[in-house]
Amino acid sequence: MDMKKLISTLAFGMAALTGVATAQTYAITNGHLMMTGDAADPGEIVNGTVIIRDGVIVAAGRNVTIPDNAEVYDAGGAPVTPGLFSPISGLALEEIELADDANDRRVGGFPLSASLKAADAINPDSTVIPVSRSAGVTRAHVGLLAGGDTQFGGCGALIVLDGSMDPLIKECAAQTALLGYSGARRAGDNRAASIAMFRRALTDARNYARDPYLYNQRWTEGHLPAEDADALGDVLSGDVPIIISAFSAPDIRRTLDLADEFGFDLILYGAVEAWRVADEIAAADVPVIIDPMTNLPYLWEDMGATLANAARLEEAGVDVAFANGETHNIRLMPQMAGNAVANGMSHLGALAAITAVPARIFGVEDQLGTLAPGKAADVVVWTGDPLELSSRPRVIFIDGKPQSLDSRQSALVKRYRNLERRDLPTQYYGQ
Repeated sequence: MDMKKLISTLAFGMAALTGVATAQTYAITNGHLMMTGDAADPGEIVNGTVIIRDGVIVAAGRNVTIPDNAEVYDAGGAPVTPGLFSPISGLALEEIELADDANDRRVGGFPLSASLKAADAINPDSTVIPVSRSAGVTRAHVGLLAGGDTQFGGCGALIVLDGSMDPLIKECAAQTALLGYSGARRAGDNRAASIAMFRRALTDARNYARDPYLYNQRWTEGHLPAEDADALGDVLSGDVPIIISAFSAPDIRRTLDLADEFGFDLILYGAVEAWRVADEIAAADVPVIIDPMTNLPYLWEDMGATLANAARLEEAGVDVAFANGETHNIRLMPQMAGNAVANGMSHLGALAAITAVPARIFGVEDQLGTLAPGKAADVVVWTGDPLELSSRPRVIFIDGKPQSLDSRQSALVKRYRNLERRDLPTQYYGQ
């Protein structure tokens, strides 16, 4: 990076840190623009320019006129992408996994399930947010984990990682549920019982929607509480999609049948053996969220695990997004995408799996996911190929505002880089 670029980058970071007002128009020039189309046709433009004004991308392409009042950043031919979008995590819910008071992602034996809202527990001060943001993640879907004997985890929320005290952008983005062995564990370790329990829950929701008063009058033990039945009504009406965890090919087929039976909008999660029924998934137009690095079976339902899962799903025409389900390591999404490319997936298809496809899955593709005019200016300039381990973000915009690349980890590196002995331990010097 030359001195001009370095000064510009530092100015961006300081503005984000101090809140000093900066120009509302930015031009990123000489960039290798990636994800310029949509999830189905993710194009790229070499030597392109992105113009950002008032938080929105107003132009992206070659031969773009740069406004006189624009603050210009020369990308030097480096890749420029949309901000990364995590489709599954406990970000802002789970600060420390093993500390009960610092983990609101887990739900124990609480009597309600589908009516829970992750939005009610979001912590905007989570230290995991700047760590993830500095890796290029600008948006995330965050959700609770189904607890106790329930199959449902409640509504997940969409958040923005700009460090604001109100990061919520969509309160109920998707309901969550468990089938496969995870669901069977909650029904006497039997898949047939799990599906019967799931059917009963959706039937309860349908009956509640028809007549809430009568439902409450006739309610008996074993059926959904009215609050949960009401929440699942949004799934049956098509207002909210449902993410269902299913891993084996037979479980995936049964889940597709349930979606057809009840008419809900399905998102498959886990789907280790999805490649075996890829044509059926594509025919049903159901998106899939997978960890493309799953290669070895953990349970019997994972026996068909293969690193080629993502490539085979892409070839069949399935919309694929990537997530490892973790909270502290959503920053590894580019690594997942890179491994998918190494095992046969197209480069832009893998990049779409962590940008455009999650935006489409959660119904915000008109606002996010690609470098297209009219969309929110979530833009990342990288040091190199974003799917290479050695690459990192150089500049990050969220809603057209430059973001700091600092995090708790970078602060710790700064503090403890010099380990020479002094009169007092390092923590006393306040660096």
